[in-house]
Amino acid sequence: MKNVFLVAKYYAKPKNPKQTRFAGYVKDEDNMAWDEQVIVTSGLKNKDLDTSKIILNINEQKVVKNSFKNGRTFMELFKYFYEANPGEISRGLQQLGITIGKPDDGLQKDVSAETQTSEGSEPSTSTDIIGASEGTAPSQGNEPVNATVT
Repeated sequence: MKNVFLVAKYYAKPKNPKQTRFAGYVKDEDNMAWDEQVIVTSGLKNKDLDTSKIILNINEQKVVKNSFKNGRTFMELFKYFYEANPGEISRGLQQLGITIGKPDDGLQKDVSAETQTSEGSEPSTSTDIIGASEGTAPSQGNEPVNATVT
C-alpha cells in the first residue's frame, strides 16, 4: 500500500527569450517567469524528492517538503493547488481511489466528509475533507490503493 502524494515542481524561463543574449538578463528575477507542474502520484521517486519544491502526503495530510519555507500548513497548500486546478487534482485523486469533499471557504480540518461503507452499513463521518473510496490505480498496475485518512 503506497501513500498518495501531490508533487509540485517549478521551472524558471525568460519572459522574453530574445533578450537572453544580453549579459545578466537571466540573473534578474524580474525577467523570469515561472511554470508550475503539479502531479498526483502513488508513491514517491528519489527524483521527486530532489527536484520538487512542495510535496504533500494526501493520506496523512502532512507537508513532506516545502522548500519555500513559508510555514504553510497542509490545508493551506492543498487549498492553493486545488483552487488552481480543481478538475485535474480531483481526477488524479479519483484515479487513485480518493474522493474529496467540495471545498467552499477553504479546506478546513473541521469540515465533515461522509464516506459510504459497504452495502447496508452506516456511513462513517470523519473530520477531514479527504475521504477514501476503494479503488485501483490503473497507472500503477492495478495495485489496490487503501487511502483511508483519519
